[in-house]
Amino acid sequence: MATLVIVESPAKARKIAGYLGGGYVVRASLGHVRDLPSTKADIPERYRAEPWATLGVNPETFSPIYVVPASKRATVKELQGLAAKADRILFASDMDREGEAISYHLSRLLKVDDPVRMVFTEITKDALQKALQSTRPLDLRLVAAQEARRVIDRLVGYRVSPLLWTSVGGKLSAGRVQSAALMLLAQREMARMRFRPATFWVIRADGLTRPKFTAIVTHVRSQDHPAGLPIAKASDYTQDGELKEGAQVLEMTDEQAQALSTYLDGKDAAVTRVEVSETRSRPAPPFITSTLQQAGGRLKLSAKQVMDLAQKLYEGGYVTYMRTDSPALSDEALTEARREATRLFGPAAVSAQPRQYATRNKNAQEAHEAIRPAGTTWRAPDTVGLSGNELAVYTLIYQRTVASQMHDAVFDKTVVTLTCGAATLTAQGRVLKEPGYLQLLQDDDEDQENQTLPKLQEGQRVPLKARPPEGKKTSAPTRYSEATLVQAMEKAGIGRPSTYAQTLSTLQTREYVRPVGRHLGVSAVGLLVTTYLARQVPEVLERDFTATMEAGLDDVAAGETTRVAYLTRFWTEGLAPTIRKASRDAPSLPLPHLAGTRLRATASGPHLVRCGQSVPLPPEVLPADLTEADADAIVQGVWTPTKPRARKGSSAAGDKDGPKPSRKRKATTAPRKRSAKSGKGAE
Repeated sequence: MATLVIVESPAKARKIAGYLGGGYVVRASLGHVRDLPSTKADIPERYRAEPWATLGVNPETFSPIYVVPASKRATVKELQGLAAKADRILFASDMDREGEAISYHLSRLLKVDDPVRMVFTEITKDALQKALQSTRPLDLRLVAAQEARRVIDRLVGYRVSPLLWTSVGGKLSAGRVQSAALMLLAQREMARMRFRPATFWVIRADGLTRPKFTAIVTHVRSQDHPAGLPIAKASDYTQDGELKEGAQVLEMTDEQAQALSTYLDGKDAAVTRVEVSETRSRPAPPFITSTLQQAGGRLKLSAKQVMDLAQKLYEGGYVTYMRTDSPALSDEALTEARREATRLFGPAAVSAQPRQYATRNKNAQEAHEAIRPAGTTWRAPDTVGLSGNELAVYTLIYQRTVASQMHDAVFDKTVVTLTCGAATLTAQGRVLKEPGYLQLLQDDDEDQENQTLPKLQEGQRVPLKARPPEGKKTSAPTRYSEATLVQAMEKAGIGRPSTYAQTLSTLQTREYVRPVGRHLGVSAVGLLVTTYLARQVPEVLERDFTATMEAGLDDVAAGETTRVAYLTRFWTEGLAPTIRKASRDAPSLPLPHLAGTRLRATASGPHLVRCGQSVPLPPEVLPADLTEADADAIVQGVWTPTKPRARKGSSAAGDKDGPKPSRKRKATTAPRKRSAKSGKGAE
């Protein structure tokens, strides 16, 4: 036997074996082959007397105990047998920290003193041949960073979770990333409960020209305000339903709104100003892990589903490695993306110079190429032989990458100001002048700005037809969807893109959150866990603390600090003293939208405390969705679940502004005609 190549998954092993041919044996490790012990039975005999043994880590020295899980013993035995016969062993697990750690643990188990890494970001014959010619030693800095992350997560989870067991109840869990993500969700949920709506009016009138257009009243002049006072809009109000401090606006009554609409109907308005300007929309960068997870929402796929599909596409040789923080493309990929754009839409589709997008991750070890179609010659989606969700995700990646190298979309934007009596009206329109990347990607933005305005001149008279005045209420803060939560986590520096899908899955598995349409509502348990942690161990919820920890891991990976120094700073000198001082009192949380009502943790589960009574809260009830009537019924023991009535365009009742799926053009081998609508790069 010549060379043993060890990868992570069987599908990847089969694909690579087909490319490498004779002289190579390719096997899968099935992920990690060693980890910290998960049960007491897994702890080796020589450690069982240690007071820290159940942690699997010595908190004084941060020395971990590594064991081979029972589920991996057969795999390890097989690999040891193959390794004993091999002339050469190449460790070809993924090129991120986790992959480096897998290779490290394999090398220890296979007794390889100088492990050799074979790394690649796409599974094609050319890429594999290049990888064989450019092997490298194991990067122990990446291994140290992964081990530091694993140790700190174990210490946080195993030291904080028991606090929750006695204070909130049940076999609950806390985690460095999951708790910070839960805090984001809980803060939004509490903001929804504190929200008080304000009423405002929108008054529109149609200009009876050809084509017809719609204008909106923006200001009203009066004796006290001869220059005009803006009509109040949603952004002028606080979440408490009060005008923001310093807001100088006109709050219209029902009667005033109706009177103004009646006055405008049938009158002529004078055009007082016409402004024409050029605006540009730039294509979005190629996908990184987080933006791909966000885009999956448009396909009605969860972050985990998107990552699982991307993994299959990677292992099948369709796309490059799907865990990356870098939107940059290689010179080879830039050339091919431009070639595809030219093939589809002609030479004028691309600029003279390639567009390159810079990485925002300072850690060069993990700043790999963006997610893109694999190979030196890309296959259009209609020729790739995929179907269903795999085809949808491949199409998303293909279109985003090709579009990133196309010209900006250019628009002529027109803003028209009209006056009619005391009212000032504004109409906006935008006309696509140069489609650029929108030849491939089309946005479904249908707002008023996209109407086509007639050619109007200053001083021109325009007859108006008033629409009925629209009484509106300000909207409560929208619950996070998976996509918007991923975006918020990335912005706050919570976790790494590769952890987002698992974090979202854990929050739902633990029943801390529950899907509400396409959004995530926080359960009573989730709110009580957050309440307890915020009072007793606030560091695990703080964005800055978590982001600083991630930056520390980057420093370990870059060799700028050591694993022990990192763990000492964030555990010994940071979290450990706080955890030791934490109280185990049961948390209680007032519900802002229900007077005299609160949640209370008990040994039997969350209770609703109201009118001097404490009763179990039905597990299917989300506290933020409770009404006064529901709360009374629960206390009286007569509550029955009802099916929520979703409003048109809503994700769920009371949650009306969920993300809408974009209408995407199927990529073909030739351009298609499109309407002159506006658009932005998919994000």
